[in-house]
Amino acid sequence: MTVIHDSLTHNLPRRRLLAGMTALGASALLPGCQTAATSIPGQPHRIDVHHHYVPAPYVAALKANKLRPVQWSVQMSLEELDKSGIATGMISPPPPGITFGDPAFRRKLARDINEAGAKMASDHPKCFRLLATLPFASVEDSLAEIAYAYDTLKADGISLMTSYNGKYLGDPSHWPILEELNRRKAVVYTHPTTPACCGGLQPFVSINAIEGPVDTTRTMVSLMFQGGAAKFPDIQ
Repeated sequence: MTVIHDSLTHNLPRRRLLAGMTALGASALLPGCQTAATSIPGQPHRIDVHHHYVPAPYVAALKANKLRPVQWSVQMSLEELDKSGIATGMISPPPPGITFGDPAFRRKLARDINEAGAKMASDHPKCFRLLATLPFASVEDSLAEIAYAYDTLKADGISLMTSYNGKYLGDPSHWPILEELNRRKAVVYTHPTTPACCGGLQPFVSINAIEGPVDTTRTMVSLMFQGGAAKFPDIQ
């Protein structure tokens, strides 16, 4: 199992990062996503693996659950790509992801978010590629969404939070999902979420300053020490 996470990319030399991104099919990504004059000379060449999108169904779901969405639009994403010299953004929803609501709510929200992302990628094929999200707390619903994401939406990978309902990704209850991702040799991007233990420990600093990398480490440790990494070696 190969681990790719945004918190690791900031300190990697560009050549090493792009070489490592071959697992994402980087050679197939189409360069040149410019909607205006770029501020960086030359052809855009970066691949942004941590590019969030917040489509209307996700905004509505967050508001309905008294959660505040971040300000976002497709145009804002396009402008960010141009400004930063990014060729392609691998799009995924920001936290909290699909970690709230009952199973039926999560199932519909995953489908709505993924369809919105697929349309965004279809409308701007040189700019965006989809990392589909899953209603991960439900095995049956997740297996159905994996099939739909890959076979119908043609997603390039899967985006997951580090934990769902207090269980990290390596928990054996998740193994049927990991087994299917392994069968498809899926690229899986992980994004930290706020663990129940540690949300208010240091209110003067963002939770991401410390708990982001730490929570990613927790879920990777769960995969290693509970056997998932060895059992499902073809997940990237």
